[in-house]
Amino acid sequence: MKEHSKMEKFNQDSTFLARWISGDLTPEELKAFKASKDYPVLNKINEASQNLESPKFDEQALFNRIKEQLKDRLPQTKVVKPFPNWAYAAAASVIIAFGLFYVLNTTSHYQTSFGEQLAVVLPDNSNVQLNANSQLDFKSRNWKNNRELNLEGEAFFDVEKGQSFKVYTDEGLVEVLGTEFNVISRAQYFEVRCQEGSVRVTSSSTNDEVVLAPGDAVRIVNKTLEQWTYSVDEPNWLLGESTFHNTPLSQVVISLQNQFKVKFDVSKIDLNSRFTGGFTHKDLNLALKTVMTPMEIRYTSGGNNTIILSNPNK
Repeated sequence: MKEHSKMEKFNQDSTFLARWISGDLTPEELKAFKASKDYPVLNKINEASQNLESPKFDEQALFNRIKEQLKDRLPQTKVVKPFPNWAYAAAASVIIAFGLFYVLNTTSHYQTSFGEQLAVVLPDNSNVQLNANSQLDFKSRNWKNNRELNLEGEAFFDVEKGQSFKVYTDEGLVEVLGTEFNVISRAQYFEVRCQEGSVRVTSSSTNDEVVLAPGDAVRIVNKTLEQWTYSVDEPNWLLGESTFHNTPLSQVVISLQNQFKVKFDVSKIDLNSRFTGGFTHKDLNLALKTVMTPMEIRYTSGGNNTIILSNPNK
């Protein structure tokens, strides 16, 4: 744009053409002028005027003659800014403000697939371990005073002390100040186990509120509250083994699916029956044997990565 204005300087400066004819232009002005679209026309007029037979060469007269001939040929150039300077400044401020808003409000999203686990370090150095087929979302903005997350699936939390720490799920809310705990949130199922410290659990479906100490556990299944205790030293999914206490078989099957990426045909079994025990994440056949054998459930391959479950005694 800067060079363009120099090229059209002859349209704005009444002395420009006279200085060109007399050879007084600077090298920069002459180069820019020769690059202009009107230079060929002006140069031809100048050359023709130079060949005129005249005993004296009147530069000013020649300049006036050129100006008169070009009067109707060269449009008057007027540079108009589409917006005033203050508008550009305001637009820049809006862009900067929008950029900051976007960065500060961007949601951090973490998701695991079947058989996958993921460690997430939060802005305050709290740690979250995501189990298979789960997802976690949170905003970093003002995290120190607003420690809130959204969870779908299962995760283990090791929370640094500080302001209130909240985990939102579709089935309920977990609030802590500094502790370790495990949360499972699936459709119509909500379970929390407290490993260290204390947590407050609020159910979305029953509105029950329970405070858990280490070794306490609670679940809401079919809108019914259940509580029990467990050993905080027992193996868990972080060590490669999922454990269950009087858990609906439907949830055990979901856990098997998530860890081994298999499908189950459950049309011939009772998913409301309860299971206590565990299974390893390292071997599918061993996992099926430790779960299905005590439940007296037969499992056979149905093709397409599907396992058919049946109870021959019913």
